[in-house]
Amino acid sequence: MSATKTQRIVSLLLAIIFFASTIGIAAYYVLVSRDQQNTQTNQPVKQGGNTLEGTKLSGFQPMPSISSLQTIDTIAGTGAEVKPGDTVTVNYTGALAKDGTIFESSLDSGQTATFGLDQVIAGWKEGLPGMKVGGTRRLLIPASLAYGSQSNAKIPANSDLVFNVQLIKIGK
Repeated sequence: MSATKTQRIVSLLLAIIFFASTIGIAAYYVLVSRDQQNTQTNQPVKQGGNTLEGTKLSGFQPMPSISSLQTIDTIAGTGAEVKPGDTVTVNYTGALAKDGTIFESSLDSGQTATFGLDQVIAGWKEGLPGMKVGGTRRLLIPASLAYGSQSNAKIPANSDLVFNVQLIKIGK
């Protein structure tokens, strides 16, 4: 084999190694960025059948009571703004405020939720307008704006609730 042919083969091998390592590094940074974004939104990355229900809400300090609706934008959106009566598509995680136990999360199903603001509890109806697409908001909701004296297997009567809501889009 001639020296020129050997040099070409070595150059080709080095190019392949460089290309493969560049793709690997890029994939690593994409995964790290995704994990950091999910950490910032207080929403764990859903992995292979894990469920959030029954676990504690990340980044939430339990509260013995909530006297009025509070909204906290953890990530400010840059898109369109929710108006009263709009239909929204969201990812959400709901927990009991007294101890931070998650009772439901759209992340468990891997499906977003779409609904009109006239179809949800008052805390959502009053707490989502003004939020912008791409944003994440934490809603601290007193029982009077949630389910009040009603209860079910997951939410005791007169429970104050906390929701992390990521706004995906407005409209159907």
